[in-house]
Amino acid sequence: MILGTAGIVFWGHSGKIVAAIGLVIGLIAMLGSLAVYFWAGILSTSAVQLECPECHKLTKMLGKTDRCMFCRTILTLDPEQANITADELEANQSATLH
Repeated sequence: MILGTAGIVFWGHSGKIVAAIGLVIGLIAMLGSLAVYFWAGILSTSAVQLECPECHKLTKMLGKTDRCMFCRTILTLDPEQANITADELEANQSATLH
């Protein structure tokens, strides 16, 4: 949007086309950002809330495993992954991504 407005400053009356294009691109980028934040907010409202076993604070969990937002302890509701270490969990997650 700023670059579009700069078109008017540098080129005067003929820079209005540059300004219009810049403003439309800025508007599309802003609406895209709004959609991403809306989606993140919706995910946050449906997250599972649980008490951290280490710090005993209420935290939210997205997915099968997550970390406590206060003390960074690894949390899971999956019994198969409940007794593995952080290094093993990260190795399993990176193996499934590749």
